[in-house]
Amino acid sequence: MPFSESPFGCCFLDALFYLSCVLLFPSYWFIDRLLSCVVLTSVECSGVARRVLCIIFGVPLFLLLFVLSLPLLFLGLLLWAPLHQIRRPFSYQRCAMSTDPPERTITGGCSFIFVSANLCLLPDGLARFSNLSHTQRRVTAISKLLCAPPERAQENGVDSLPIYTEDILPMIERPQKVTGGGEEDCLFEVSVDFPQDPDFICLQEVFDGRASRKLRRCLGSSYPYILYDVGPTGPHCCGFKFFNSGLFLASRHPLLNAKYYIYPNGRGEDALASKGLLCVKVHLGSTEQKQSIVGYINCTHLHAPESDAAIRCDQMSLILQWVSDFQAENSQDGELVAFDVLCGDLNFDNCSSDDCLEQKHKLFSMYSDPCRDCAGRDRPGAMGTLLRQELLYHEAVNTPARLKSTLLSDSERQIYVASPLPQDESGEHWTGRRIDYIMYREADSLLPVVVDKFQFITRLAGLSDHIPVSLHMSSSLPESTAL
Repeated sequence: MPFSESPFGCCFLDALFYLSCVLLFPSYWFIDRLLSCVVLTSVECSGVARRVLCIIFGVPLFLLLFVLSLPLLFLGLLLWAPLHQIRRPFSYQRCAMSTDPPERTITGGCSFIFVSANLCLLPDGLARFSNLSHTQRRVTAISKLLCAPPERAQENGVDSLPIYTEDILPMIERPQKVTGGGEEDCLFEVSVDFPQDPDFICLQEVFDGRASRKLRRCLGSSYPYILYDVGPTGPHCCGFKFFNSGLFLASRHPLLNAKYYIYPNGRGEDALASKGLLCVKVHLGSTEQKQSIVGYINCTHLHAPESDAAIRCDQMSLILQWVSDFQAENSQDGELVAFDVLCGDLNFDNCSSDDCLEQKHKLFSMYSDPCRDCAGRDRPGAMGTLLRQELLYHEAVNTPARLKSTLLSDSERQIYVASPLPQDESGEHWTGRRIDYIMYREADSLLPVVVDKFQFITRLAGLSDHIPVSLHMSSSLPESTAL
């Protein structure tokens, strides 16, 4: 393994870093609670008495506690900030299985499933700006839903999942399998459930440390290889970073190499997080002739403000350069590359005229988007993946089955999926803002690939403002190696 689990490579520095986090936590928690008292979700806004009590009693209390915790905060920063200057920009979890699986021998071909989802797991006070609350409860539910196959999720039912409020209790109902009528054989599918046993889970906005721990604890039994806490925080040449990148990658396959590149051009609130590109090389198995088969996964989260198209275009150009650099540094003679995938929240769609610069970027000449017909037009069956935040808890979208039904209705979808920009746009096939992508590269240097299915998954209804997506693809070996 080319990298250790510790981001420092030294137990003493690990202990110091843990101590610094313990010292910082009280101030972090008090300011998070303070924000939670003044920023309410649409569900909580209906209770006037609760809001008044939070402001009158909660704000002064947590403000006082924050002030009292400042000495611990300053002491923690004295340790935390310099340690980040020597810390590797990601942490690695390797869960030992009861028995390590034997080397996988691939004959003929192989298939892989990728899942990408923006979970909005910010500190609770900040998540409320997206009309989401109870980050720790949400991540507990999300972790179980990511791990459980459909039949086991059905056994769990509502009682085994956390309860939020009576208003949003139905959002975690028993799973229901809903089919899409005559669309069953098409490339695109709107699915209530996550695919069973995906090979890779690529997550965005896993900013909260406690939420990350819960995800790792739950996913670790099925995904032995996890990269988390990706991106540098603290003082940096690109400015002080209060948050990491929020990227999180869980893999069933061994990781061979990984590198993180930070975008140098973030501005506004996005400059507070160390957004960038995570490049990973994975080992998939070998042929009968002992020829190694590998794959490349590239995860990112682009600049968010809608008006900053030029910044996103610059970041997309950097992606192409960094991917090329990473693969040039880590490729080995004789190995076969089964896939090269780029996924994440790109914060632009393919139907808004305001996003025309990004739609025409050369990135799309390198990577194929299964949902894209051409620049400015998606293929029929593609769905928008960004929901209108103010309507997250409406009856039409507050359960997985209802959200699926809404997405399959042209009229309903236009109400609850975020509109293209500018918002008065409409078209023959109204897609909505599809900003979550899984793309793949085709080249002579790669094995031939076929996209089997692309899914839009409604299982996280009420738990995130994004709709997760999944790509099912197959790679075939050359005849000379498949014999």
